[in-house]
Amino acid sequence: MKNILVPIGISPNGKNTLAYAVVLAKHYKASLFVMDSYNATMTPAHISSAKKVIHQQNFNRVKEMVQSVDNDPVDIKIVNYKGDLLKGIESLDSEIGLDLIVVGPKSNDINDALFLGKTSGKIVKKTKVPVLLVPIGLSFSIPKQALFAFKLGKIEGEKSLNPLKELVQIFKTKISLLLVKTPGYQDKRLEVDHEVAELSEGLTSTDNATVYQGVLEHFSSVQPDLLVVFARKRGFFEKLMEPDVIYKKEFFVNIPLLVLKNR
Repeated sequence: MKNILVPIGISPNGKNTLAYAVVLAKHYKASLFVMDSYNATMTPAHISSAKKVIHQQNFNRVKEMVQSVDNDPVDIKIVNYKGDLLKGIESLDSEIGLDLIVVGPKSNDINDALFLGKTSGKIVKKTKVPVLLVPIGLSFSIPKQALFAFKLGKIEGEKSLNPLKELVQIFKTKISLLLVKTPGYQDKRLEVDHEVAELSEGLTSTDNATVYQGVLEHFSSVQPDLLVVFARKRGFFEKLMEPDVIYKKEFFVNIPLLVLKNR
């Protein structure tokens, strides 16, 4: 893992997310890129100089946050971009190759009923980069036990499992697999990729209406400190996040959530 991105919003938890990412980057000996995830809405009435002032204020906010975090010896760079956040992330990924995005569940939202806010939801749903969601107020600790929950055992993309492989390599994380058989499943779709099986400490299968229900059923027996899921086209998270937000009543975990992508 070489390049980690941290989108910083206006949430007071932004410093905590950045501090978490700094420690993670130290372990991986990775470079850390920080990007402002908050864009003030401009109307035609705003003149050019006003736009520049707002841009400078946002840049200074991110810069001060970076300076407030103990980052030695991590290489931190602030990324400047204009326009849409997702396009900015896509451009940076094309330029340097991003290995992971670390973000808080609510970068710019303050609604306590939400588990995942709109900005963070878009990052999870609409980018091609794996995402690590860090719970509010959580300090970094080495993930000793991960639960990888999925309903399709085949993995596409040769780099899709890289984040899991590196967890095992760097932290010696134990991976427990949970294969959730949802209504209408087909046996041939349940065949587990050999690379996934080789990473794991064992496989459990369960019959549930959704992947999340399967996670809830087996959470206490595994006692993971990291939950891993796979974002697929029309998969669990895509259906759950049609409006780009997730309410706590629909889904909630108080441990880091790693969302893998087809890479």
